[in-house]
Amino acid sequence: MNPKLKQSYHHGNLREQLMDVAVAHLRELGTEKLSLRAIARELGVSQTAPYRHFKDKDALLAALATDGFQLLTQEMNEAIAATSDDTISALQASGTAYIKFARQHPEKYRLMFGRPNIDTSAHPDLVSSGQASFKVLQDVIQRGINDGSFKDQPAPLVVNSAWAIVHGLATLILDRLEDKMPESAIEAQIAFSTRVLIEKI
Repeated sequence: MNPKLKQSYHHGNLREQLMDVAVAHLRELGTEKLSLRAIARELGVSQTAPYRHFKDKDALLAALATDGFQLLTQEMNEAIAATSDDTISALQASGTAYIKFARQHPEKYRLMFGRPNIDTSAHPDLVSSGQASFKVLQDVIQRGINDGSFKDQPAPLVVNSAWAIVHGLATLILDRLEDKMPESAIEAQIAFSTRVLIEKI
């Protein structure tokens, strides 16, 4: 067993260690083959140790997705805050932050929106964290409608369209473009797509 992992475990960090290793396993194996016992073996702890923190695999996956939504919310809010009071820039910044998050945390991103076989009724924190992320987008668009930056359209239509553009581009980059386009071209595509979004609303 890695001494550093053992030391962390004895300091009460097993939950965080389990989640970190789970992300690596998601990358290599996917959700279907993810195993709490395999994660425990890698960490050098007993096979029952993970169950002190997670009832089952679904609970671990829900925790990872919840953590992802919380981080996404934080990063979108920070991006918006950096734009002062310019609503148009705030929307573009939030979309760019969304795509940046997806690229930096692809395993969590796919888990957050795929949620394979996770019973969300058993994990209210997952639901509320997802709603909090969505509310960031709702709030900035409603602000833009209120201050005249955006057309006076039904807010749900605008919000869903904005989400569709950034989510679709993030997924396209991860699945198709990440290994085929230079970074400069990807950044140009993100800037172009978020500008197109703003021009349409």
